[in-house]
Amino acid sequence: MQATLPSQVDWLKNVLFDRGYLARLKGEAIKVYLIMVNAAGGEPDRSVTLSLSALMSKTNLTCPTIIQALSRLEELGLVVSTTRRKGRTTTYYIPDPPWIGPVEESFDPDESAP
Repeated sequence: MQATLPSQVDWLKNVLFDRGYLARLKGEAIKVYLIMVNAAGGEPDRSVTLSLSALMSKTNLTCPTIIQALSRLEELGLVVSTTRRKGRTTTYYIPDPPWIGPVEESFDPDESAP
């Protein structure tokens, strides 16, 4: 296990909390993202190659759940698939994603009060 540097922790904290991505992810996607970031050495702008079976063993999630989590991570721009071949190990690029801000509330109880 490699030592975690303060800059790596700061970057991950910044992405998940300050840039607003944590509120847009479910627990399964967070688990997959953390495994991928760890495989990338905890830093952005790196590529990692992970098989579904490796992700399954490290997260204890099912294959369909991991595929759904990867789809969500790709949708948000937290990972970018750089190779796609069915039944093959996929390489993902871990970018330094943009700031997207807090999740807007869809319901404000004060607005519906008479």
